[in-house]
Parts: sequence; C-alpha cells; structure tokens
Amino acid sequence: MRSYLVLIPPGGLDRDHRSTLVLRDGFSWIAFFFPWFWLFWNRLWIAGIAVLLAQFGIGFLMNMPGLGPAGFLAGFALSLLIALEGRHYRSEALIRDGWTLETVVSAPDIQAAEEIYFSGLPQPEQQQLPALAEWAQHAKPPATGRPKGWNEPHLGLFDHQGGR
Repeated sequence: MRSYLVLIPPGGLDRDHRSTLVLRDGFSWIAFFFPWFWLFWNRLWIAGIAVLLAQFGIGFLMNMPGLGPAGFLAGFALSLLIALEGRHYRSEALIRDGWTLETVVSAPDIQAAEEIYFSGLPQPEQQQLPALAEWAQHAKPPATGRPKGWNEPHLGLFDHQGGR
C-alpha cells in the first residue's frame, strides 16, 4: 500500500472538488534520474536551482584526478535524496502557499485513493420535486386512476416521465 496526501486549495473546497489535489507520497524514479528537472517541473524553483548548481559542482569534482568515485557517490546521494524527499518537499511548499493537508489515504493506486477519500465525504442533498398544489390535490383524477400532478405524462415537445 502507498500513501497519498489529500490537499485542499487555499480558497477551501469547491462544489465539485476539481481543485482537490491527491499526491502520491514516496520514491520518484523521474526525480532520481533527473532531479533538477523534476524540481523545476513541480515549480520548486529555488531547490531546482540549488540542485542544478550542486550537480555542476559534482560534475567538476568528478573530473578532478582521484576524486571521481567521491563525485559519483555525491551525485548518487543527491539524486537519492531528491527521489525520496522531493514529493514531501512539494507538499510542504503547497502547504506554505496556503493549501491544507486534509488527510493521508493508504491505497494501492491513485484511483483507489480518490475513491476512498471522496466516498467518505457527505453527499449533497437530493432536491425533491415541488409538492402538488392545493387545487391539483382536489382535482378529479383522470381515467387511469392516478392523480394529476408533476408525474403525469403531458403533451408537448418533451415528455420527461417516459410516457404511459
């Protein structure tokens, strides 16, 4: 099971929950192989610039005689750090921007996490059809024996109740 963070936008929930963000927490292979690109893609600009400069320094270190293995290990450690903690850093940056961490959901995939979270939310109230008017309740019923009213088939362009 993986954990997914459910974040609510700064303005609060919208009616259809389109702005609710469900983020997977954990290791990212793209962040491992392309750490600065992953940070830029997720709009973590300062961290992306810092990692890019660090990778340039590590590349310079790897070209120095006798320091190649140390440069390789430093590059590996930096990539591993971004791959493991990048998603957490992104969620913390969103929280600093005003997003609210609503809950953490454990699920096998993101679709299941969304189903678990949204199924626990209160459902909107279903609107009832208006009650029959006083005069319609006392009107003479048609030959079918059913009372006239909103559920009776009507003549017109649209027959919303499917006919007889």
